[in-house]
Amino acid sequence: MRRALLAVVASALILSAASGALVTSSATENDLVTTVPSRQIPKIPKSVYRIKTKDKVAFITIDDGVYKPENALAYVTANRLPITAFLSSWTIKDSKEYFNEFARWGSIQNHSATHASFGKKSTDLDHEICYVQKRFGKKYDWYPWMLRPPYGAAQDSRAVRRMGEKCGIEQIVMWDASVGYGKISYANSKLRPGSIVLMHFSPKLKRDLKIAVKKIRDAGLTPANLADYLPRESIVPEMLTVPVALRPPAR
Repeated sequence: MRRALLAVVASALILSAASGALVTSSATENDLVTTVPSRQIPKIPKSVYRIKTKDKVAFITIDDGVYKPENALAYVTANRLPITAFLSSWTIKDSKEYFNEFARWGSIQNHSATHASFGKKSTDLDHEICYVQKRFGKKYDWYPWMLRPPYGAAQDSRAVRRMGEKCGIEQIVMWDASVGYGKISYANSKLRPGSIVLMHFSPKLKRDLKIAVKKIRDAGLTPANLADYLPRESIVPEMLTVPVALRPPAR
C-alpha cells in the first residue's frame, strides 16, 4: 500500500523526500506567535487518504491556484461539481470571486502560505499554516479546517499536527488517486468508494477535470463534497478571532 501510494505521488511530481519538520516559535508577519508545547500530543488524527464510506462517491480536490482557467470554471459551474480547493495564499491575490465560484458546491481549504515543504527544518510552520488561516478568514470570511501539506511532505509529523490544531485545522487530507497531464494514476489500481482524487490548477485543468469525472463515473461513483464526509467541530480558535494587520507572505 505504502509503495503504491508513493507511486501515485511520484506520478504527480509533487512528493518531497524530506520529513520530520520541527516547530519553531519565531514571530510571523502577523506579529502573533503561535507557541506549541513540545510534548503535547496532537488531537488531529493522522492524514486521510480515502474516506471510509459505503456511499458510491469520490472527491475531487485541486491544489495551488497559480493558474485560473476560465474554461475550467465554466465546466465546474455547468456540471455543479463539488470541488475542494486547497489554495496557497500567495496564489490567490485578486481572485476571491474566481475561487468562491469554483468552490461553490465544495469548499476552500489550506495548502500553506508559500508552498514550502513542511519536511524542512527551516520551514516556519506558524507562517505556513496559521498565516493562511488568518488571511483566508479575512479574505473569504471563514476559516479553513482541512490542510494539505505541499508535496504531501511530513503530513503525519507531530509538528505539523500540533501547529494545525493550534490554528483551527481538524483534518489533514492526502489522496489515493491523481489526475494530471491527461492521465490518471491510482494507489490501488482503481477508484473505490471514498477515493480522494488529487489535481492541480493548471492551464489544462478543464481537460483533466473531464478525465477525472469520466473515471469517477466509469467506476460507478459520483463526485461529492468532501466536507460532507469529514467530521469537524466547527470551533474557531480564539487566536484567529484576534484582529491583526496582515502583510503579504514572503515570496
